[in-house]
Amino acid sequence: METLWQDVRYGLRMVRRSPGFAALVVGILGVGIAANTTVFSVVNAVMLRPLPYRDGRRLVRIAEEGLPWMEGFRYRPHFRYLREHSEVFESVGGVCAYHAYLRGIESPREVWACEVTWNLFAVLGAEPMLGRGFGAADERPDGAAVVVLSHAFWKEHFGGAPDAVGKSIDLTHGRLDSDANLVLNRRQHTIVGVMPPGFDFPLGRSTPFWTAMVFDEGNGAMYPQLVLPFARLKKGVTLERASAELKVLLDRFGRMASRPVTEGGTVRVVRLLDRMVKGHRRVPLLLLGAAGFVLLIACGNVANLFLARAAVRQRETAMRVALGASRGRIMGQMLTESLMLSLGAGVLGVVLSLCTVGGLVRLCPADVPRLQETRVDVSVLGFALGISVLTGLLFGMGPAWRGSDVRVGESLKEGSGRATRGRGWLRLHNGLVVSQLGLSLVLLIGAALLIRSLVGLATLDLGFRPEHVLVANIQLPDAKYPDEQHSGPFFAALLERLRGLAGVRSAAMVHNAYTLTDTASGEVEISLPGQAKADGGELAKAVEVSPDFFRTMGLTVLRGRTFTERDEEGIVIDEVLAGRYFPDSDPVGQRLNHGHHDQSLILGVVNGTRDLERPDARMGVVYRRGRVIIGVGVVLVRTEGDPVRLAAAFRGQVAELEKDQVITKLEPLQTMLAETLAPRRFVMILLSVFAGIALALATVGVYGLLQYSTTRQTHDIGIRMALGATRVDVLRVVMRQGLRLTLIGVIIGVAGAVALTRVLSSLLYGVTPTDPVTLVLVSGILMAVALVASYLPARRAARVDPMVALRYE
Repeated sequence: METLWQDVRYGLRMVRRSPGFAALVVGILGVGIAANTTVFSVVNAVMLRPLPYRDGRRLVRIAEEGLPWMEGFRYRPHFRYLREHSEVFESVGGVCAYHAYLRGIESPREVWACEVTWNLFAVLGAEPMLGRGFGAADERPDGAAVVVLSHAFWKEHFGGAPDAVGKSIDLTHGRLDSDANLVLNRRQHTIVGVMPPGFDFPLGRSTPFWTAMVFDEGNGAMYPQLVLPFARLKKGVTLERASAELKVLLDRFGRMASRPVTEGGTVRVVRLLDRMVKGHRRVPLLLLGAAGFVLLIACGNVANLFLARAAVRQRETAMRVALGASRGRIMGQMLTESLMLSLGAGVLGVVLSLCTVGGLVRLCPADVPRLQETRVDVSVLGFALGISVLTGLLFGMGPAWRGSDVRVGESLKEGSGRATRGRGWLRLHNGLVVSQLGLSLVLLIGAALLIRSLVGLATLDLGFRPEHVLVANIQLPDAKYPDEQHSGPFFAALLERLRGLAGVRSAAMVHNAYTLTDTASGEVEISLPGQAKADGGELAKAVEVSPDFFRTMGLTVLRGRTFTERDEEGIVIDEVLAGRYFPDSDPVGQRLNHGHHDQSLILGVVNGTRDLERPDARMGVVYRRGRVIIGVGVVLVRTEGDPVRLAAAFRGQVAELEKDQVITKLEPLQTMLAETLAPRRFVMILLSVFAGIALALATVGVYGLLQYSTTRQTHDIGIRMALGATRVDVLRVVMRQGLRLTLIGVIIGVAGAVALTRVLSSLLYGVTPTDPVTLVLVSGILMAVALVASYLPARRAARVDPMVALRYE
């Protein structure tokens, strides 16, 4: 311990003697550590932090994968059989989300709520803060209607009063009967409990309250009632064993039941956390890897600084060896100094992370789960400490090893200003600079590929005109608009009102909120009448629209006509389907099967469209006259100018028809389309920032190496110039050294980019990970920057006065 304290005091003296050197090292490393710590804070929140439930590692989802609809069991008796006969789970609970019209608060409105089994809170290891949870009796059809509130809902609508328990709220929600008709149930629900602050259920959105799931063993067992099963594994049970036993259990029940347990998918047991972050792992890990590259480049830069400093201090080191210091003792002292500076850089990195983590969260795509939990907590601080220590060892070990290897006699004979420098020192210096250049090039190429992809997507011809179009998602309350007879007149009146507004050219509806951005939304099988379907059938996108949709979206009618208000049947297809099924004939007047609709008459053909989710997919589109069945739709309004100016008037027209809040989103179509590019844009921005930092560090590395090299060779340069070498000759020699290092770095970087940028392939459009234009262009930019960095030391060396240089020591 005494030795360590001596090394720390010696390190502090060195820092005081060279404050500029210390500040430079701390600054360079601090930026690299900040980049890693900030990205890790997101990775930690999304993927690593345990779920806020008791023993969350044993919580699992039981999901039927490979289905186009929401995962889960479609019939509740299947779930009850699983819950009562499972041998691999401690307990099994279930949940079903639904929309309910809420009364009994200040302003009635539709909310998103959840039905849960009586034991779900126990499965999660959570207990109410006030009152009680659900009991087994609450699941019976004749049981009392009860509700448990979230802490946020209790504070907002009941002022946090303890006497809220026992009060009632009025809920109206619907369910399908055996004939698939929507039946509305309105009941007073008694508040029996309040959950603690911070508790929520992992369904991707906040839940204001929970009601008890009712199991009707009568007629209610025969119609679909979706339930998503969650369970807690018994100790020692693996996911593989649970999945295998679950399959056996469900197969047994399937032979006993009148309806199949599954719908053709694969039932699996997956950890709850893994299910939540499914599809969101690649981007954070990719960015963490990029931040790691930045830190490696920073370490290489600092290692070069320490090597240069060790060379200058060779005489001092030789004197200490002559006085009896061992090589291990000298290495320990140098490493202690490195660790002190890296810990200081760690502190700076944490401070920078605290300042930037909020901006990173705002930049992230909003659909990333648990994103709002991102913060610099103990885990992040531990990560910062770990990489600070690792960084100190990483950049300090090489210089310490080389610096402690001195030849006492030769070093003491050298002049005070010129320390010996063997080929080993030079190779280590050069290797670090080449590594920085190579890593920088990988990041630069990745950023350039993403920039080119985004430019390509931004200029992509979508087949329609998104400018000057306002889009509104509308969700009518089921309690007030339970069927087409109620919701149809609302939308018809709204469209008529909108068409009468000043500045409106046309207004229309589309009955699927994802139609405009997602090719795979609403897929149906397509075939000609009498044609045998292939396995799975050929797929096309089915879009339900109002007659003015084509005019509002700016689609071109190529043949025939589109819908009129009198059309109830018939379809319009795009040119992709027309070319696929009617290559040598006019499709207008012919018939086509699509989905459950057989021999639909083709009224017309419009131009094909593309979307930004899958820009390369051209699967074809069939348009049919839409019917507002469930009170959900997207209203499109084409304006003469900026569509945002019409937003207030739009809201006013909706409010005159329905006082409840029914507009869930209102924005220009161009903004909506831009949101689909958010993941690509997020990665591009961060990767570009990291690439810029890497390029700056690599440039500094080249400049620093050549500056140090020419300074150490001032005496040799003077001799050469005295023997007849010109300034151009000196300039050429130094520039050649920088060019050689840059070329080696470019070769290594291109090879690394070809290997590593393939992980970006899913984010690219119109360009391949090995695009030669990008590789050549970015390599040329790096070489140009490196040559500029080489020119400055070379020019200084060429201006050396031979007489001064010969006296240089």
